[in-house]
Amino acid sequence: MTTTAHSTETPVPLQPLVAAALLLVIELGVIGVLFKHGIDFTCLESWPPQACRTASGAMVSTYVVFALFILAAVVRPDIPRTLFAAAGRTRQPLFVNIAGFGIALLPAAFMEQGNSATVIPAFLCWTVGFILLIGGLLLYLAPAPRWRDFFVANFWTFSLLILAGAFAPLLAAELRPIWRLDTIAALTFTAVSWLIELLGFTVQADAPSKTIGSENFAINIAPVCSGVEGIALVTIFVTIFLVLFRQELRFPRALLLFPIGIIISALLNVVRITLLLAIGLRGNPELAVGGFHSHAGWLMFTAIALGIVLGARQFPILRKDTATPTATIAPPALRNDWTAARILPFAVFMLTALLAATLVSTPALVYPLRVVIVGMTMVLFLPLLRALPWRLDPLSILLGLAVGLVWIVVPAEEGGAAPYGALAGFPLVVWFIMRGLGTIVLVPILEELFFRDYLEGRLRAVIGIIPAAILSAGLFAALHDRYVEAFFAGLIFSFLMWRSKRVTDAILAHATANAVVFGYAAATGAVHII
Repeated sequence: MTTTAHSTETPVPLQPLVAAALLLVIELGVIGVLFKHGIDFTCLESWPPQACRTASGAMVSTYVVFALFILAAVVRPDIPRTLFAAAGRTRQPLFVNIAGFGIALLPAAFMEQGNSATVIPAFLCWTVGFILLIGGLLLYLAPAPRWRDFFVANFWTFSLLILAGAFAPLLAAELRPIWRLDTIAALTFTAVSWLIELLGFTVQADAPSKTIGSENFAINIAPVCSGVEGIALVTIFVTIFLVLFRQELRFPRALLLFPIGIIISALLNVVRITLLLAIGLRGNPELAVGGFHSHAGWLMFTAIALGIVLGARQFPILRKDTATPTATIAPPALRNDWTAARILPFAVFMLTALLAATLVSTPALVYPLRVVIVGMTMVLFLPLLRALPWRLDPLSILLGLAVGLVWIVVPAEEGGAAPYGALAGFPLVVWFIMRGLGTIVLVPILEELFFRDYLEGRLRAVIGIIPAAILSAGLFAALHDRYVEAFFAGLIFSFLMWRSKRVTDAILAHATANAVVFGYAAATGAVHII
């Protein structure tokens, strides 16, 4: 007799996990908005300061614990497989969750401005409500015996996670002096003063107020300008990068990316402020404060992020050696590298956008030049693009038309001056032709190759189909002024690619939507909707 081995690994049902996550986010969001903006109540004017800090910190702690568990599940995929194999089999715990949500909302009915007697009843409602709210979701995802066995087996690890999340707000407040933002701002001020004088400018520098410049243009280097925001962005990016590419990196050496990124971010922040000051001193204060100040930080963050990715993949000290003892596999030439084909055109597109916003008062005016640069980049990968399974899919065209019509029908905020500036006649015709080429042809290809094919493909292997689609759609929406419409458009494009396993269907839908929007804008003059 022969037997066949079968895998005992039970697939994790994604729908209950996504439903529980969305429900938690919605409930916490409603609670936070209601008690901060929905009722006539100012906490510090009505309750003791410690009570206000505790109430606010509890919400932050809940978010942090939730985020830490997600990170743990990403790093250790055995966690969701162990816990959530039976998720969603019974919906009765959701009634417990809804009851807890209702109890948590009750204080809104009796909290009054200036009435400190509501502190204890409110905290009782919140304590009971959050226990039922979170407990109901946990039981919906896994029965109580499975949670018990899991925490017994992983007691110390997850006890530390819960404690770290619960005390994160208090710890952050206590450790705030260690950051010494004033000290960092002082160092930034000193470095900028030295560098601007090295460039030949004569400036007046007042160390106590950290103001530097001339009578016509001066800037104040406040603690918030010390570069901490850029350091935080770099830290977040490095963390995500290490998680997504952990199998390709050599640990613990890869952790060197943290100090490297932080140091480079701090140095580039000095360069950014110096350039801002130089532009203003040369008689362009509007460009300095408007375009450059708003976009140079993102430009430098993008440069750091690309440098981290390229450096981690190029330096042997950071990446694992995957070469075999007998042979070394050479990397493909750039024009034949499918990964580069999906990343490089999008990176060039974003960098040209940041450069235009940084150096030009009317960035859209140089859109034709951006089309030329991005087009030349895409020509490099033309053989790979031609090999894609192009076809006219009726559903892709239909959904693209729907996305375009929604984009037109939903009101959009009109901008000020025309994006093409004072162009008229033949130059204006050329501008519209190049804008149409970029909007209808180039943008759908480079965005879908990056967001749907590359990024979502990488995320899908780590967090699953639906969360990957939601996250890629969210990042896609972040690049657009109209976040809501772009988010749902991204979900539709993800659906089309999931349905056919062809990125070209998503490209076709995206191109159809952009063609509808551009055609309407060109015909009516409503260029602001593009």
